[in-house]
Amino acid sequence: MKRIRLGLGCCAAVALGSATLIIVRDLTWGWRAVCLIFLTVRFISGAAILVQEQSRQRRRMLQSQQWSAIELMNHQRHDWMNDLQLLYGYVRLKKYDKLPECVETIKARMSEESRIAKLGIPELVMFLMQQRTSGGTMPLDVIIPEPVELDRLNLEVETTRLADVVMETVQTIRFAPKAQMDAFSPLQLAFVREPNCLVIRYRYEGKLLRPGEVAAQLSRIASERGVRLEQLSGKQNNEHDAFHIIVPCSA
Repeated sequence: MKRIRLGLGCCAAVALGSATLIIVRDLTWGWRAVCLIFLTVRFISGAAILVQEQSRQRRRMLQSQQWSAIELMNHQRHDWMNDLQLLYGYVRLKKYDKLPECVETIKARMSEESRIAKLGIPELVMFLMQQRTSGGTMPLDVIIPEPVELDRLNLEVETTRLADVVMETVQTIRFAPKAQMDAFSPLQLAFVREPNCLVIRYRYEGKLLRPGEVAAQLSRIASERGVRLEQLSGKQNNEHDAFHIIVPCSA
């Protein structure tokens, strides 16, 4: 980046000098033409540098997305291998009564992943899948009672802004100070379609040490993206911290 800035600075300096000579100095038309050609070449060089840098940035971004997809596939493969080993173990031990419950668990996870994939916003889908498989100190439980296709709802905010809201709010709660015993408590994230709006529900199963600060940060994120935040009282959620983001949509 420093080299790019240096190159652009040199081009700008030379171009400015050439322009000054054309305007100020008493030069013949021949020299003016030479300066004009030189000025044009400098502008083209600067534009080429910018295009090359933008191309590099796109390649880096694409490579980062590809690595994220590969990492996600590796996590998914690991989870499926664990499920297969569990099924195989029950079969070898002839614990056939355990098989229906195990299969139902797998079916439930497949259904959940399918509904996440159908949300319709690629960056949001990738984020939620990654957080489910590698949530670290705060597992993410994504709940979608009925299929929701965000890209097909007539939302009053752009889908990219909505994706930013969800990702930023999840990360805000993730890094918020928590009681030590609640460090690995999960965050429930639910997408619920209601009349004239989409409700995104957050329910942290642990205890936030500074819920007021978290609420203020979430409120700022919501207001900047044009959505509304509601904080639910502890009595409404069995003393758990809960927030709702309301996204208006037309029928």
